[in-house]
Amino acid sequence: MKISLKVAVIAGFIILPVLLFFAGTPFSVAQNRPDPPKGESNGKIRLECSGCHGPGTTLPNLAGDKFHKEPHREYDSGVHAKIQADGKPAASCVDCHTIMGDMATDLPPDNPKSTVFATNQEQTCGKCHQEALTTFGDSIHGSLLEGGDVRAASCSDCHGNHAIQPGSNKDSSLYRTHVTQICIKCHTGVVADYESSAHGQLYKKGDPRGPICTDCHAAVSHYKAPATRRDFTLLMVDKCSSCHIEQAPTYRDTFHGQAAAFGFKPSATCADCHTPHKNLPASDPKSSVNPKNLVQTCAQCHVDANPSFATYNPHPEPENPDKGYLTYVVYTFMNWLLFGVFGFFTVHTVLWLQRSIVSLIRGESHKRIRDEEEQWVLRFSKPHRFTHLLIIVSFLGLAATGLPLMYSFSDWGQWLVGLHGGLEVTRFLHRVCAVITFFYAGYHLWMIIKGGIVNRNWSVFWGPESMMIRPRDFTDAFNMFRWFFYLGPKPELDRFTYWEKFDYFAVFWGVPVIGLSGLVLWFPTFFTLFLPGEALNVAMIIHSEEALLATAFIFAFHFFHNHLRPENFPMDIVMFTGKVRLSWFKEERRAEYDRLVEEGKLDSIIVPPPSLRFRVLARIFGFIAYFTGLFLVIAIFVTLFTAGH
Repeated sequence: MKISLKVAVIAGFIILPVLLFFAGTPFSVAQNRPDPPKGESNGKIRLECSGCHGPGTTLPNLAGDKFHKEPHREYDSGVHAKIQADGKPAASCVDCHTIMGDMATDLPPDNPKSTVFATNQEQTCGKCHQEALTTFGDSIHGSLLEGGDVRAASCSDCHGNHAIQPGSNKDSSLYRTHVTQICIKCHTGVVADYESSAHGQLYKKGDPRGPICTDCHAAVSHYKAPATRRDFTLLMVDKCSSCHIEQAPTYRDTFHGQAAAFGFKPSATCADCHTPHKNLPASDPKSSVNPKNLVQTCAQCHVDANPSFATYNPHPEPENPDKGYLTYVVYTFMNWLLFGVFGFFTVHTVLWLQRSIVSLIRGESHKRIRDEEEQWVLRFSKPHRFTHLLIIVSFLGLAATGLPLMYSFSDWGQWLVGLHGGLEVTRFLHRVCAVITFFYAGYHLWMIIKGGIVNRNWSVFWGPESMMIRPRDFTDAFNMFRWFFYLGPKPELDRFTYWEKFDYFAVFWGVPVIGLSGLVLWFPTFFTLFLPGEALNVAMIIHSEEALLATAFIFAFHFFHNHLRPENFPMDIVMFTGKVRLSWFKEERRAEYDRLVEEGKLDSIIVPPPSLRFRVLARIFGFIAYFTGLFLVIAIFVTLFTAGH
């Protein structure tokens, strides 16, 4: 059949474009055409099933020579392309981009239903990385994403999309030298501050001491996030301490450090003074701890901060005179006082204990008889007993609420503060007990003034009825040591013994010393209006060291003198009842007994015995105080010997 030229031309114009169309598709036989230049496009491409499933193509490559060329190149260099023990890659394209290999679920990354959308990546990656799934969900970024905040970093933001490498690999986006580039994508201003800081400068120099973002912010990805930003700041104290090992102990010995150890949120931490990211040396004028900026820095917490207050040393080194000579002198004196008192009374107690045991074995001590068959004498009046009751309550309260701060690093310190209901409650109770202390001290002082000056009873200031030290006290102490060493009889003692007078002055030396130093710490900005900032460091040393001395002395030596020695064991309740047995009075206070007999005054102090109910209640209260004190003193000594403090 003949076709006219006109028909042939028309047919050519119709068939040629069709042939050209198929010649331009990737599914044609013309497979070796060059790729279009970068940035250009082949135009709209019509995808056919054979493009992925045709001859010579095998999932999951998805015709990588023609599609997703750059992602494939990155994937092949990453850890997911590594062949596993089963001969398969760790993860293929469809493992991440589809649900169970269903190509209909392969959606663009910006589609909220896509498996690689920001809020879905956690579950997609978690199919293989199950442990990371759990830890990421507890982190800051993970919790934000689960809350629907797509601005938070997802897996790919930190680990990369396709060329994922282990963190130890130098090509990894999470390798130490690359981390800041990852974080700066979102935290522009923060990273800029970091790069200008002392930490950032060390990092830029390649100094391994220079921390990177994840050294401090471990909870951003795979560690449990603190409940609040303030909780994170408190946790950072341990992070800072791991590098700044010289500064850490000096901080922990201050109230700031002690309070931070209990999670007390208002306490100042490293970041509060040195700033979280733009930390600079004190010599830098822009530093928050530069002397010119300290008042402003301190005023963040202490709104009434003044220039003198700002000279307080938050990192005191009391053993170094160059860091504060007055602090050094006071610290040295308090240590010598503590060692001197403990040294003398340790020897005194050991010698007395062994001599009392021998005396008991030999039958040298008096034998107790039934209460109803023995006379009693009045030893202490109601005002004295009331004062002693206040001393017991306030002293135990101060010890139980103050010592945990000194030993904030100990388990028992943490337990006690938790038992109180937290540090805020502990501070309140401590101050209530301080007020009680000031009250009984003032009450006792008034009793002395009223009895000695107003009523002109001068025996309050001198003589056997006085607590003032007399020459006889030195004689009694000498004869007591002779008795300890079996060189003479036990001395005949008067109303108040030398060790009781030591107990007395230990309290009334301690009250003004501990009390005044405590007031300085309670109202620091007020006292620094007329005292130097170093006064706060001195007050801290005096308050803590004197508290330790008083607590250990009372609970160790005072308890022995009055309760634990065989003559009084297990407890002497005279300070509750005010009364003692006449037989005890004759033996323990023979000089006073003879004097009263000679003056004809013995009958005036003969009284009925205390009721059984009163004695039982006194012992219950006494044993509560007794075991509380023993717990504290044992805890202190165990901590001192085991922790090296």
